[in-house]
Amino acid sequence: MGGPEVQAGGWLHRPTLRGSASWAKRGMARLDEIGILGAFLAICAILTVTTDDKSLRAANILSVSRQASYYGIMAVGMVFVISMGDVDLSVGSILTLVNVGMAIALAAGQPLLLAMLLGLLIGAICGFTNGALSVVLRIPTIIVTLGTLSLFRGLALVLADGKPVSNYNKDTWFFQIGGGTILGVPTSVWGMIVVGILGFLLYNYTVFGQRVQAIGSNFQAARFSGISISRYRLLVMTLMGVIAALAAIFALAFLGAGDPQTGPGLELSVIAATIIGGTALTGGVGSIFGAIIGALIIAVIRNGLILLGVSAYWSIAATGLVIIAAVAIDYLIKRR
Repeated sequence: MGGPEVQAGGWLHRPTLRGSASWAKRGMARLDEIGILGAFLAICAILTVTTDDKSLRAANILSVSRQASYYGIMAVGMVFVISMGDVDLSVGSILTLVNVGMAIALAAGQPLLLAMLLGLLIGAICGFTNGALSVVLRIPTIIVTLGTLSLFRGLALVLADGKPVSNYNKDTWFFQIGGGTILGVPTSVWGMIVVGILGFLLYNYTVFGQRVQAIGSNFQAARFSGISISRYRLLVMTLMGVIAALAAIFALAFLGAGDPQTGPGLELSVIAATIIGGTALTGGVGSIFGAIIGALIIAVIRNGLILLGVSAYWSIAATGLVIIAAVAIDYLIKRR
């Protein structure tokens, strides 16, 4: 009686995550990813025909992939956040604050490496602040980050005095390589691939990833099994901040300036990419690969509307429609 399947800590991590239920979840995730990839290819095919092959031009592909890389990098972190049952609305503002902070450090004559470390530290502090406020105040992370969205953005505006910061040397490897291409592919896309691979391994093949999914699957069961919910919320939110900082570093390398207007609205695209990619808003199920494909879908749709001569403002509406459609389809599939 009371074998390992009911012992505290044992029943949750072995039978639940490694047993038939876990494999069923992973099987569903793989099917979702195949469906998302198919949808992406279908959208690309439609736009290729309707735009007279303009979407296939090398310059356009580079532009779309670079735009998607910023969403995709941050979407990797958002998979962990949403899988745990939370939502981070401040990622765009974290990117903005890191951009401005790094630019100010470079303008003050600080070494590039120190500026990059400062950017990662700012991202970690922002993420930790989100997690700590949520844990201490015992309120949903979505409410906390709704406040820090304005807080971080306001700090960036104050530090930059509302203007782009760019009075530093741009003739360095950071801007030439970081904002350029490697083997014909934007460096930020390579960054997205590396972050995606590391995120995939962390999410699917470590105790950390399993426990994040366990918390999102069944909050009370995870608590009864001995998992420190507060600790993991802090870790995941800090991880999200660091990943947002990585995206900010690539953005600064390409843009060449720390603009306090860079990040607003990015949180919508990041959350949309994550949901479109198959990560359930209810928590417990996520897909790193799907989130990256979701980022590509959003970037391709926005680019396609521009190529078709549609106002760029409609891209925001299109993103909202895609989110609603993705959530509705996911809900219907899960219910069946």
